[in-house]
Amino acid sequence: MKLKNYQFNRREKILLVLLAVVMGIIFFNKVVLGMQLPVYRELQGRLKTGRERLATAEQLAASAAGLVQKAEQAREEWDATRLHLGFTLGGTAPFLEAAQPRDRSLQVLAFRPLPVEKKDPFRVYPYEVTISGPYPALHDYISQLESLPALTYIRNLKILAREEKTGTVEGSFVIDLYDLGEGNLVPGLIALFPAGRDDGFAPPAVVVAAGEGAEGAGVSTGRGEAAGSSPASSSKTATSGPVPQNLPSAPPSPPLSAGNPGTTPLNAGEPPQYTLPRLVKDGLVPGPPYQDPPDGAGVVWLEELRVLRNVGPFFLLDRPAALAGMHLARSSGVYLSKEQKQAELKVDLQKQFIRLRGFIGIDDSFANSSGVVKVDIFADDRQLYQGEIRPGDYPQFLDLSFTVVRQLTFRLEWQAGGIGEYDQLLATLASLRFYRKD
Repeated sequence: MKLKNYQFNRREKILLVLLAVVMGIIFFNKVVLGMQLPVYRELQGRLKTGRERLATAEQLAASAAGLVQKAEQAREEWDATRLHLGFTLGGTAPFLEAAQPRDRSLQVLAFRPLPVEKKDPFRVYPYEVTISGPYPALHDYISQLESLPALTYIRNLKILAREEKTGTVEGSFVIDLYDLGEGNLVPGLIALFPAGRDDGFAPPAVVVAAGEGAEGAGVSTGRGEAAGSSPASSSKTATSGPVPQNLPSAPPSPPLSAGNPGTTPLNAGEPPQYTLPRLVKDGLVPGPPYQDPPDGAGVVWLEELRVLRNVGPFFLLDRPAALAGMHLARSSGVYLSKEQKQAELKVDLQKQFIRLRGFIGIDDSFANSSGVVKVDIFADDRQLYQGEIRPGDYPQFLDLSFTVVRQLTFRLEWQAGGIGEYDQLLATLASLRFYRKD
C-alpha cells in the first residue's frame, strides 16, 4: 500500500486534527505562556512604573515655583526669628571669647570641648565647664551664658559647696552650642566684639562737640541730649572725647520737647492718644489714637498696647535699636541722666496675655556713658523681674510668664556706674512682644 494512495477515513482525520491542536497547545504553553508572557508582563510593569514616575515628575515640576516660594518664605521667617532672638554669634571662637567670666572672683577650672554631635538640622558643640567662686558670681555667670546672642542649652548643672573655702562653691555643667551656620549671619548684623562695632563707642554728638562741630559726630538719628538735661556746652560732667573719623554723618538729635517732658504732656489740652510718641526730625510728636489689636493676632508688639502711663517719656525710635552690635527693630527708648533719673511705662494687658519676650539694654550711641540703669518689671503689684543694664553690655533677654495680669509696668532708674565721659544714656526696650492665651 502506497502512502500517497492511502485514503484517510473520517476517524483518522479527526485524530490528526486533535493531534495538531494538542501540539499547538503544547507549543503555546511552552513558548508563549512559559517564555514570552512573563517578559511581556515585566515590560508592562516597567512601563506602568515609568508612567507613574513621569506623572510624579510632572506634578513636581508644576509645583516647583510654589516650593521655591515656600523655601524663600521659610528662610525669611528663620532670619527674622534669628534677628528677634539675637542669635548673631557665628562659630566657636566668638562664643568662647564671649563665654569668659566677667567677674574676676570666678576661677575656671575646666572648659573642655566634647565630641561634636549632629542633631538635624544643627551641629552641636558641647563644652564641659567647671568653675569655682562665690555663689552670687556663679549665678551671674550662668545668667551671662544664657543671655549670649547664640542658641545654647545648659544641662547637667551641679553646684557643690567647697569645704576648704567658706562661701565658695564649685559648679559644673555642660553647655551645648548650636551652630546656626557660619558665614550665613542675618543681613544687617555685625560682630559683637569691639573690633566689629560700627559706632566705635562714639559719645553723643552734643556731648562730644560741646558746641560747634556737633554735626557728623553722631552714628544714627536719635542720639543726643537726654530729656531734661543741660546742653553739652553748659554740662559740668561733659568732656570732649575722641571722635572716630569713619563715622557716617548725621544731624544732632532734636530736643525731646519744649520744656520738661516729664511735666509737660506732648498733647497738652488734647484728648490722650494712649500710644507712645514718635521721634521725628523736629522732636517728639504724639502717636496716633490707640486701636485694639486684631482679635486673631497671637503676638502683639509693645507699641500696639494701650499706654496708661508714660513718665520720661518713652518713645518709638526712628531706627533699629543698636545693642552691643545687634540691630533690633520695633524698639522704644527713654533718655535718662543724672538730672532725669527715673522713668516709668505702664501698659494695659486686660488679662489677655501670658508671656513677654524681648530685649532690654542701653543703646550703643551712648556706650561711653557713666550711668547704669536699674530695671524693675511689675505685673500689677507683683515684681516679675529686676536687673541692671550697663553701656556696652549685651542686652538682657526677657522671657517672662504670667497669668491674669491687668497692667504691666516698666520702671527704670538711672544710677552712677563709674567711668564714663558723660551721664546721659538711652535705655531701650527692644523688640518686646506679648503672647496671647491660646
